[in-house]
Amino acid sequence: MSAEAHAAGAAPGRVQGPEHLQAPEQEPGPVRAPAPAGEPRVLVAEGLEAVLPSGAGVGPWSGEIRAGEQVLLLGPSGSGKSTLLRVLAGAIPSHQRGRVTGRVSLFHGTAGDPADGMAGGPHDGTAGGAADGFDEGAGAIDPVAGGVLATAPVLGHLGQDPVDGVCLPLIADDVALPLESACTPPERIGPRVHEVLSAMGVGELAHRSAATLSGGQLQRASLAAAIAARPRLLLLDEPTAMLDAEGVAAVRSAVDAATDQTGCALLLVEHRLDDWAGERGLDGLPARTVALDRSGRVLADGPTREVLTAHGPVLREQGCWLPREIEERIGGSWPAEPAGSAEPAGSAALVPLTAATPRSEVLLHLRDATLGPPDASGRGDDAVLTGADLEIRAGRLLAVVGRNGAGKSTLLGALSRLDPLRAGTLEGAAAGLVLQRPESQFVADTVEDELAASGAPQDVRRAMLERLDLADHAAQSPYRLSGGQQRRLSLGAMLLADRPVLLADEPGYGLDRSAQEAVLSLLREAADAGRGVVMTTHDLRSLEAADEVVVIADGRLVGPLAPSDLLADDALLRRAGLRVADRLGPHPREGTEAERAGSSAPVRADGSLSPGAGSPLSEQQSSAPADDPAPRTALDPLARPRTALDPPARPRAPLARRDPTVLLGLLTALSIVCITLTDPAPLLVLYALLAAGTMLGLRLGPLALARAQAPFVLFAAGVLMVNVLSRPGHEPWPDLPVRVTSEGIVLGAALALRALVIGLGAVAVVRASDPGRTMTSLRTHARLPARIALALLAGQRLLEDLPRRWATITRAHRLRRPPSADGTPGRLGPRAMARCAFALLVDAIRSSTRIAFALESRGLGTGERTQWRTAALTRADGALLVGVVLAVAAVLALAG
Repeated sequence: MSAEAHAAGAAPGRVQGPEHLQAPEQEPGPVRAPAPAGEPRVLVAEGLEAVLPSGAGVGPWSGEIRAGEQVLLLGPSGSGKSTLLRVLAGAIPSHQRGRVTGRVSLFHGTAGDPADGMAGGPHDGTAGGAADGFDEGAGAIDPVAGGVLATAPVLGHLGQDPVDGVCLPLIADDVALPLESACTPPERIGPRVHEVLSAMGVGELAHRSAATLSGGQLQRASLAAAIAARPRLLLLDEPTAMLDAEGVAAVRSAVDAATDQTGCALLLVEHRLDDWAGERGLDGLPARTVALDRSGRVLADGPTREVLTAHGPVLREQGCWLPREIEERIGGSWPAEPAGSAEPAGSAALVPLTAATPRSEVLLHLRDATLGPPDASGRGDDAVLTGADLEIRAGRLLAVVGRNGAGKSTLLGALSRLDPLRAGTLEGAAAGLVLQRPESQFVADTVEDELAASGAPQDVRRAMLERLDLADHAAQSPYRLSGGQQRRLSLGAMLLADRPVLLADEPGYGLDRSAQEAVLSLLREAADAGRGVVMTTHDLRSLEAADEVVVIADGRLVGPLAPSDLLADDALLRRAGLRVADRLGPHPREGTEAERAGSSAPVRADGSLSPGAGSPLSEQQSSAPADDPAPRTALDPLARPRTALDPPARPRAPLARRDPTVLLGLLTALSIVCITLTDPAPLLVLYALLAAGTMLGLRLGPLALARAQAPFVLFAAGVLMVNVLSRPGHEPWPDLPVRVTSEGIVLGAALALRALVIGLGAVAVVRASDPGRTMTSLRTHARLPARIALALLAGQRLLEDLPRRWATITRAHRLRRPPSADGTPGRLGPRAMARCAFALLVDAIRSSTRIAFALESRGLGTGERTQWRTAALTRADGALLVGVVLAVAAVLALAG
């Protein structure tokens, strides 16, 4: 379910308890859309209903989905769309608490399409089985009783959060995981991984670490993993939420190709209906729609055009985005004016300023600036924006649009002074920034305290609570609010912070119509109150609230322009990777090679996905593998980024090319030998030989080796001192103020050298191996179970992402502190850092549960599976093994 449905209290019409579970019959809706004639059933549900502990829920729903059928699941935020998808995926109640009643079956292949009957029965997480009158058909899977692993062979699932949708460190390995679970022959896995990644426009990211990718890139990679194993049913939960128009076109084309190629059925949750439909309008949407009302009840189930025509006014009133054609038929502007565009009485008090600011006064001025990633070295060759000039004026709402990865968030980071400029100047007032993930900025335990942290008077805070429609949630934790409520709270807290400039990064991301209108209304009111407001967006509907717009295209700022001028400039829309809704879809392109790479993925004659939905130029430039000594860019016509068809980059250091299992075996044997030695002399020789071999094999200098050993050196020094000063025996220097014994010196030196040898060996193995190669080698040679190996890699994926999460949380908390005199966000004290650490812990726990679900949804269990990548032992591995054994034997012989 969306965050809104998870966290919200009981929705209207929902009362938790046994009475609710005996649901009333559905209200009559339009005639159901006929399923594809003659196609086997993929899913059958009878009275399916789910209720969460909060009382929110969805259903009851009765219906079926057949092979090749595409179904749109439409409803306002909090109506239970995501909950229904999670029930079908087997996540409720196995991964999330909830009570499921009714019956549901998924069918694996045509054998699982019984004429009568299906699996299922009432479930509360402790019991399951067939109910009276329903016989379990051949091939039927009950997702409620069987859980995620049972549905994995049939389902492909894409959740709302793409960051945790990729569960392994390398993108290619993550996409290959469901193929291994399906026992695909290893020689066919690589081509299939390349095929689906290329169809998503991210084929060149196969060997990239997931921790280095943007949200849009992760979303495409997650969808590639969902369709890789050719599932019977594809569940997509807002698959375009973080994508620009070209990304939407690529995803839509790949999904259409997957359904055409395999007969896969589709159940789609999507807010951006016009973007998904493209130039075909209503005909570009799934032919069938299941519409839910705000309480989660089924409002209608039938042909899309009929459902939207008959129930469009109700759906729009409850907060759903509707296609442009339906909006125009209902009446009113498209998109509708933000609910707060007409300033309500007293709204000026809700967005206070310390002093009135004259209209159009320049509050912030960026001059001839070069901007790049905040963790860059400072060189200009990886700059995202160059020659940037921008004025932020009082009373104006400026929208910033551009491709995914074009530099919108980088621009806001510079304007907020969180990130230093590479070149140029920034002059003017302090700016407040609202990030894409509002929960990262929360600094208090309750909603009311969150607003109080801004320092505003109590009467102003109360008025803001009413304006945000959060008065009933004042004592609630901000983390338990819905996604739309969290975004409004984060924005309201920043408004109360009394910053002359307000920056909002994708404020409408993932919101339904009513929530987005509420957010845009707050931004509009802030501008009308005299602030300078800047928002980034990839949703052209949001431009209706803006006074002017700036386009980021080809590393430059274009504008400011009037929104109407941008919408009329088709050439500029194409340069920026944007299209108006009625122009979406493939059309002739005569631009650069980088532009042509963004075209939709066609389908080959054999029905397979064809590469072609390339990522934008700005993403291609940053998509060279991290371990490539000379990163390739789209500007180099001779360069070809590595894909899933290519082997991983070969390490340069000789020792790093050796098999990790051999290295671990040698380290284990060496450790055993060291433990048996009590004479310092052979240990000293072993240490010298190991140090020389490590420096040569890993191409490390003495200083780098010393830094790597620093913790072991400190430990060894402590061991030596304890034994020298405490061991009884002969005292060679009785006149010293402390007792030093010969036995203590010998034993202490031996123990210290033992620690140094083992520690140096561990440093060499760690530096010579990476987790992916190590797990592959252990699975091949040591028969390490795949479930353990891949779970360890998933942990590594989370660990790699922790620095980014920590940076996001600390940057967000700095924005909540009073700025310094020059407008730079305040520094964090010990108490604030402790709160950031707790926020990181909570975030990591939540992510671990979502990654565990993603692993199971890819079929990671104890069953039989194939292994795509294997590790072969070479003669060089044998030579290393023999050489080390002979060297150790020689040392022991000389010492003996």
